[in-house]
Amino acid sequence: MIEQADPLWDPEQPGDETLERLSSLLGRYRHVPAAGHAWAAVPSVVPYRRRRRALLAAAVALAACVATVAAWVPWRLHWDERRQWTVDAGAGAAPVALGVGRTLTTSADESATVRVARIGRMDVLPGTRIRLLDTRGGRHRLELLEGRVRARIWAPPGYFGIAAGASETVDLGCEFEMSRNPQGEGSIHVTSGWVMHRVNGQETLVPAGSRLDFDAARSGIPFATTSSAAFRAAVRRLDLAMAEGKRLPDVERAVVREASQADRFALLSLLTRYPALASGPVYPKLATLLDMPVDAPHRDAWSRGSMHAMDVWWERIPRPPKAWWLNWRDAF
Repeated sequence: MIEQADPLWDPEQPGDETLERLSSLLGRYRHVPAAGHAWAAVPSVVPYRRRRRALLAAAVALAACVATVAAWVPWRLHWDERRQWTVDAGAGAAPVALGVGRTLTTSADESATVRVARIGRMDVLPGTRIRLLDTRGGRHRLELLEGRVRARIWAPPGYFGIAAGASETVDLGCEFEMSRNPQGEGSIHVTSGWVMHRVNGQETLVPAGSRLDFDAARSGIPFATTSSAAFRAAVRRLDLAMAEGKRLPDVERAVVREASQADRFALLSLLTRYPALASGPVYPKLATLLDMPVDAPHRDAWSRGSMHAMDVWWERIPRPPKAWWLNWRDAF
């Protein structure tokens, strides 16, 4: 069978009168590609489908991660009351678990690592004695009798704290090291986040990169680890004198003379503890370091102990984050 050529498919073949007339009318709409250009291929739908599948897979994976975290965080923060803490590593006679009321002691050449419920870990360094006071969901407390510990906590502020006699160091979501001698004197060095030190109604914030000394009755002023020895000595003298109700103008001038940009937090803590110092040289020095104006009404309000006046300058200092979970690195 021989097929006849069809002018509908082969423009070279002559058509009938009707076809010729239609071709003539529609010819003006004919597209003729430029010389050397080929007709474009029909776009493939495969890449679009692949992108859609990839986006769907990513959305499913993200939803799974969110669901996992949403389940994992409550599990991590939950802890049955009085449940023992695990002692992962310890030389000699260190127990494998620490219960409420029990004491863990390390000798001069021993150390131990304690799991603080599920919210973190604590290294108990050589020559240290600790006692677990309380443990339950939302509250974990131990006492540092003597020695040195290093804690790393990932939990909401206030979940973890270390007592040292009449004082208490409360974690605000951080990593810190704390020491105490048999006389009740000690220090806190914060390397990440913040802690709050409380003693006899006095509360002192300590930020990362700072060190705070304390004794059985009171806490000192927190210093940046880069503060000069001369500045620390002058502040200690002024702090003790003010605690006894004495003003030492020469020491105030020494504090101002030795202060650097890194000492803003120490000066702010000093002025907050002793508002009367705002009438002296410490106030204008701190104003310069904070890039704030020396405002007479504000200065007078501070001298009278106005918390509102103090908060204006405290807002110039980064504060403990409310979104504690953003410090996720401390969880591992």
